[in-house]
Amino acid sequence: MIDFKKLEEGLNKLSGYDLLSLEQEERIAGNTTLELSTSKSFQARLAAKALNMNVHDLKALPLREFNAVCLQVFSFLNEPVPPTT
Repeated sequence: MIDFKKLEEGLNKLSGYDLLSLEQEERIAGNTTLELSTSKSFQARLAAKALNMNVHDLKALPLREFNAVCLQVFSFLNEPVPPTT
């Protein structure tokens, strides 16, 4: 079972370098999705990195849990950043 709090904390620790490296891995794996943030395969790769787990183990989760993980990553990537004052 995935710890969603740990997932959120892990995502917050990732850097732009991590994102770019994972994008490159995903492209090498053959993902041609124009906007990778919408790809469940890419979302799974990010989640696995954030959780420090194997992406294949993450993809083996029950469908409902896997989809919940992907949705959390998608929301994280597309959440507006509050303006700084």
